[in-house]
Amino acid sequence: MQIKITPRTLGGTEFTAQPARLHLGAQNAEGVDRLVFQLPAEWAGCSITLHIRHSDGTLAAPLVLDAAHSAPVGRSFTGWPAGQWMLAATDGSGYTAYTRPGRYDVYDILPTDGTEEEPSPSVYEQFIAQVSGQADAAVQAAQNSAASEANAARQAQAAADAAERAALNGSRAATSASRAESAALRAESFAPEDGTLLSVNGKGGAVVLDAQDVGALPAPVAPQVGALLRVLSIRSDGSLVVDTVTPAALKTLLEAT
Repeated sequence: MQIKITPRTLGGTEFTAQPARLHLGAQNAEGVDRLVFQLPAEWAGCSITLHIRHSDGTLAAPLVLDAAHSAPVGRSFTGWPAGQWMLAATDGSGYTAYTRPGRYDVYDILPTDGTEEEPSPSVYEQFIAQVSGQADAAVQAAQNSAASEANAARQAQAAADAAERAALNGSRAATSASRAESAALRAESFAPEDGTLLSVNGKGGAVVLDAQDVGALPAPVAPQVGALLRVLSIRSDGSLVVDTVTPAALKTLLEAT
């Protein structure tokens, strides 16, 4: 509630409040409203106190305005149905000024102390249900928060596992690429400078195969038409030594054995 204090000269200087009559809400209310005063320049540096006289003539303890030039509306006001108020300003060096007293009032309320009835069971049950519902909501919110944290942790672990697998796959791909490059270099070393590149039985380059390479019998030293080949011996390198034998000679050998 804003209140402006204005000086005016009518034979002598007086300070008036606008508004001068304050309606301060409910009887016995406290901490609801606050009086904020706009002070005149003449009161700069002064200590300002708020003085209250109740409708029965009793005086309340003065209230010192804070740095914002304000004071709370408490029961020193609202404990009585009406009364008067004024401000006093002093600078400690002989200057003292007062506002023209204003008036205040509050509206009556129903009795709340000593004679009120206990809440009916239905109201009490509703109150308990409301409090229980709020508690359940708080518990559910805590559980949801914990579940969200656990889900976030699982997702973070899954992302870490995926990154690890990607790194492993990248390493394997690099290894495979290295092996492929090495194989290409080996193949290049087998390639002949001229002619077509061949690769037979693990041999590279322009390949010449002998009978041993293809698992065949070598040609005899003295081939004969209609003769059969006979293995005489096997060399240390696995190659064969053969000669020819006629069917008649083969028959003689078989009969002898």
